[in-house]
Amino acid sequence: VYHVDQDGRQQGVVLSEMSDFAYRESAVRSLNLRQLIFPPTSTYAWECGGLPQSIESLSIEEVIDYHKEFYSYSNLTLILIGAYDECPAAIFNVLDGLDVEISASPPPLRRPMPAMLPKWRKARADYLFASEKSQTGSMTFAWEGPAAEDIETCVALEMLIDYMKTDPVSPLRKRFTHRQVPIAGNIEFGLLNYIPTAIVLSFTDVPFVGYISHAAAAAATSAKRRVGTPAMTYPSPADTCGPLDLSKLHDDINGLFASNYYRKQLVSTMTYVVEHWLSDQWQHFSSYLAKRTACSSANFASVAMSQKDHQGILYKLTRDAVIHRLSPGSASTTQPAFGSRGRLFSMRHELGQKDCAFWKALVQKWFLNGRMLHVATLPDPKMGIQIEAERNLAQRNHIENMRPDELEASKKKLAEALESTKVSIPREVLAALPPTPDISKVQMLQCTGYNFNHSSESLLIESPFGIGRVLVVPGEIESKFQISFPLAGLSSELWSYLPLFVRLATAQVGLVIPHAVADTVLQDSCFVSVKPSGMPLVYLNSEQVDCAMGEVLTDHRACIGDYYSHDSTGHWPVEVLTLFGSTKRKDLLRAFKLMSLKMMFGDFGVDTILKVANWLKKDLLAARGTGTSLLIDTFPWLRTPGRLDACAIAKYDPSDSATHAMASHAGNEPFGRALNLYHQIAFLTTLTKSLSAAMNEDDMLATEADSASNAITQIRAHFANCASATGLAHITLPKCTDGTEARDALSTLVGEWQACSSAWRENHQVVTVPATPYELPTLYSNSHRIYTPPRKRRRAVVVVPAKVPTRLSPNSRAGSRNFAAVSPSLGIHIMLASLQTSYVGVQVPLIIERDPSDTRLVSLAKQLEKRPDTDIYALQLLCIVFNRSEGLVKNAIRGRGYAYGVGIHTNSNNGNLAVYISHAVDPLKALTAFWDVMEQLRPESGWDAAIDEFQLSAARSIFYFRAYTGFTESMVSEDANFIFRGFSGVEEYLPWMRGHVESIKIADLRRAFLKYFVPFITKGAPSLYIVATPQFSPETGAEFLQRLNGNAYGAKFKAIDMSVLDPIVTI
Repeated sequence: VYHVDQDGRQQGVVLSEMSDFAYRESAVRSLNLRQLIFPPTSTYAWECGGLPQSIESLSIEEVIDYHKEFYSYSNLTLILIGAYDECPAAIFNVLDGLDVEISASPPPLRRPMPAMLPKWRKARADYLFASEKSQTGSMTFAWEGPAAEDIETCVALEMLIDYMKTDPVSPLRKRFTHRQVPIAGNIEFGLLNYIPTAIVLSFTDVPFVGYISHAAAAAATSAKRRVGTPAMTYPSPADTCGPLDLSKLHDDINGLFASNYYRKQLVSTMTYVVEHWLSDQWQHFSSYLAKRTACSSANFASVAMSQKDHQGILYKLTRDAVIHRLSPGSASTTQPAFGSRGRLFSMRHELGQKDCAFWKALVQKWFLNGRMLHVATLPDPKMGIQIEAERNLAQRNHIENMRPDELEASKKKLAEALESTKVSIPREVLAALPPTPDISKVQMLQCTGYNFNHSSESLLIESPFGIGRVLVVPGEIESKFQISFPLAGLSSELWSYLPLFVRLATAQVGLVIPHAVADTVLQDSCFVSVKPSGMPLVYLNSEQVDCAMGEVLTDHRACIGDYYSHDSTGHWPVEVLTLFGSTKRKDLLRAFKLMSLKMMFGDFGVDTILKVANWLKKDLLAARGTGTSLLIDTFPWLRTPGRLDACAIAKYDPSDSATHAMASHAGNEPFGRALNLYHQIAFLTTLTKSLSAAMNEDDMLATEADSASNAITQIRAHFANCASATGLAHITLPKCTDGTEARDALSTLVGEWQACSSAWRENHQVVTVPATPYELPTLYSNSHRIYTPPRKRRRAVVVVPAKVPTRLSPNSRAGSRNFAAVSPSLGIHIMLASLQTSYVGVQVPLIIERDPSDTRLVSLAKQLEKRPDTDIYALQLLCIVFNRSEGLVKNAIRGRGYAYGVGIHTNSNNGNLAVYISHAVDPLKALTAFWDVMEQLRPESGWDAAIDEFQLSAARSIFYFRAYTGFTESMVSEDANFIFRGFSGVEEYLPWMRGHVESIKIADLRRAFLKYFVPFITKGAPSLYIVATPQFSPETGAEFLQRLNGNAYGAKFKAIDMSVLDPIVTI
C-alpha cells in the first residue's frame, strides 16, 4: 500500500495509482462534487482508493481493522450465473463446508446510506486541478435523482440523457458543441447509480483563454470564396448562403466562467426543450427512442450501461443486492427484489409509448424544478510544481531526521516486508483446483460464412473489392458492414491527410452534390434538398444528414485499419480505409449509402477542413504527454525508420547545428510515421495556421488553402477511381441466409458504392496520382487471382482468399512494421511537467511466423498438422503467465510497490515484444526488478521452480475465455481481420487457434522464453527503452540519467526534450 524506502522515497502500489489519479481534472471534479452534495458520513464523500495525503497517514493496523470489518463472509453476496454440472444448491453446500465461519458469521451488515444534504453547501463552486497548460476547463451541473428503487423514473431519465448527449441534433449538442463557435468540446451526461441517485452533466474542454481569437477564427469561415480555387472544390454553406451573423454569438465570446453565465445557458436550453423543442421534434425524438430500445434489447443490455451477455445479468442482480443492503427505502425488507432491473427492456418499450407530455414533465421536474449544483474546474499550471516540492521536502526531512541505527533498522524491516508481499499459493491448493475447462463443453460460435471472388464477376471487376464476405450469425438482431478500401497506390504526399480525411468523413457536415447527378444519387432518399441561387449544386444541411443517419445507424465509424483497434495509434493491422456501420437488416443498404455519400459528397470546404483540423489537433495535443499514450505513440515513432527515428536520436546532439538542422528537415515520412501523433501534430499545426491566415484573405497563403482542399479531393479521387480489386466488402446478417441471398445482399452493397463513385467521377476531372516512393502492401495478390469456374447462373461458391505469400518480418513492410536497427540498445529519458509518477517501456524486435501460408498450395488442415505457429501461441500463453496478478513479474514490481501497472504484450502485427510499466514511483527499481525476473528464469533450475502445468493450464483457460467472448460485439471486425491474415473467416481461425493452443507444452514455453525474452537481458541485443518521469523531482535529470546508464545490460540512455521528437513540417 505505502512505504518509504531507504532513500526516503515514498512508494507503494496504491500510492502509485492514486498519485496520478487524484490530481486529474475528472477526479477533482467528481470528488468535490460529491463532497458538496453528500454528508461526511456517506462513503460517496470520500475517494475510493484514498488521496495521497490520506494514504501516507494510514497505519497497517487501520488497514487490517477495516479489512476485518467489511471483507468478511457476513458482508458477502455470491451470485452464480451460467450452466453448471451440479445444481446451484449443491455448490452452496460445498461452500458452506469450506469454513465454519460462513455459517457461524453474524447477520449481514445493513447500513443504509445517508441521504443527500438537505441543503447543499454551495450553489456554485470553483476548483483547481494540476495541468501543464491553462487553456480549457469544465463546467459540471448536478441534480438530485430519483430513489434507487424507482426503476421506471431511472430508466426514463437514462433514455432521455442518452438522447441529449448522443444525438448530434439534440438541443444540448446544437447549443454547446455542434456549432460554429463551440463553447464546449464534449458532453458527459449520466444518471449515477448512487444511493440515492444523482444526475450529473459535464461540459468538458470549455475554452476560457484566448476565446476571442477562437471566435475570430470561426468568424473567418464566412470569408467570401477566393478567386482561383479549382472547380473541383466545393464552397461551404457559409460561402453559399451568406455570411455568419456574429451578433448571435457575441454572448458566448466573453465570460464563459462568469458567475451564473453557463447556468443561464443550460436553463434556457432546457426551458426551450419543454416549451418548444419536444413538440416540434416529437417524431424524431420518439423514433430515436424506439431505435435505441430495439438496439439495447438485441444486445441484452442498455447502451448506457455498456454491459453485454452474462455481464449484463450480473450487473442487474448485483445492483439489486446493493440496493437491498444500502438503500434507505429497502431497510425494512427481508429479501432483495432480485430482477427489478430485469424489466429494463420491456420498461424501455413501455416508456417509448409515452406521449410528449410525459417527457416534458420529466425534464421540468428533474432539470428545471430540482435544485441544481454548479461546479467549475480550472487548470493551474503551478499546482504540479507545488505538489512535487512538498513531496521532495518530505523525503529530505525523512532522511535528515533518522539516526544511522534507525535507518539500518528501517532498511531491514522494509526488505522483510517486500519479501512478504510475494503471492505464494500452496501446491496442495493448486492441485485441488479444477483443471482447465473442457473447451468442448463451451458453446462454439454458431455462424455460416460465404466468400465471393469479386474479381471474377464481370459486373464487379471495376470495383476496389477483391473479396466479398457475408457472415450469418443467428440470434443477432442487427446487421453490420465493414468496407475496407485499399490505400495501395495512394500518393505518399497525401498520407499525412488521411487522419484528417477520416475525421471529415464522420464530422457533422452537409452534402454538396452536383445538380447533374443529384437525382441519381439521392434516389430513394427522404432528403429535402436545396439548390442555392446561381450554383450548379444541390445542398443538404448537416442537420438533415445527421437526422437521416441517426434514424438508420446505431453505430458508425471511419478509420485507418481495423475499427476495433484503431484508437491505438501504434496499431495499424492493414493499410486500408474502413467504413463501419451497425443497423437493422432492412436499413442496411440505406445506411451504407448515407456513409458513402458523406465520404464522397460531404461539404469538405476550406472552413470545414480548418474546423475539423483544429478538433483533431486538440485531441492529439491532449494525448501527447500523458503516461500510457506517451509510450504507445512514441515507440512506433522512434522504431519505424525515417527522420528522427531511434537511429537519428542516438546520433542527435542539440549543441551540434548539423544534427539540429537534420531534425528540422521536412519531407515525406513512411506510411506508419505519417499517421503517427508526432508527425500529425506538427502537420496539423502548420496546416491550421496557414488555413487561418488564408481565410483572413492573406494572399500569400491562399495557395496553402487550395493545396489542402486539393489533397482532400485527390484522396476522394483515389477511392472513386480505385479498381485494384484488393479491398474487402464485408457484412454480417442476423438470420439464416443461403448463398444466393448472401451474394445478392453483397452485390447490392457493392453496386451502391459503384453508383456513388461513378457519380463523383462524372463531375470531376481525373486526378493524376503521382507514383509513391514507398510501396504499400496489398491485401491480396493481384497476380494470383482466385479462380472459380465460369457459370451460367449465379450460385454460391465459397472460396479461400489468396494470402500475400511473404511472412511478417521487421524488414518486409515499408509501412508501420519496420524496426529501426539500434545497436547497442537505446534508452530515452523524457521529463514532463504533466506527470506525477513515471512510465517505463521497452520493446525488442519480434520476428516470428504467424498464420497460415498460401492455402491454394497447401490446405489449412494439412498445415495445421505441423503446428507451424507454435511459437506465437506459446509466446502469447507465456505473456499471460507473466501478466497474471500472482505471476513473477507482478510480484517483483507491483508487489514491492515500485509501480501500479505492469503489462507484457506480443505486438506481432507491428513486429515487437513490449513491456510497459505505468504509475511507477521508482522507474529504475521497477525496470531492474523486471530484469531480475528474467535472470531468475534463465537457468533451468529457476524455470522449473516457477513455471509448471498449473500455470500453463491457467493460461490456456484465460486465452480461451478471451478468444470465445466478445466476438458478437466485434464480429465483423474480427472476421475481417482473420481474412486479412489468410483465413477464410472466423470459422477457420477458431480451429486453427484451438489446435495450436491445445498442443502447447511446457517445453514450448521454455523455447519461447529463451528465444524472445532473453534478448531483454542480452548485451548488444537491439532494444528500445523509454523512461518518462515528472519534471520536478528530488534528483536532477543528469543524476537520474547517470543511474539509468549504470545498468548491467548495455542500454545507453539519452535525455531528450519532448520538442525534439516533433518534426518541423511544411505543407
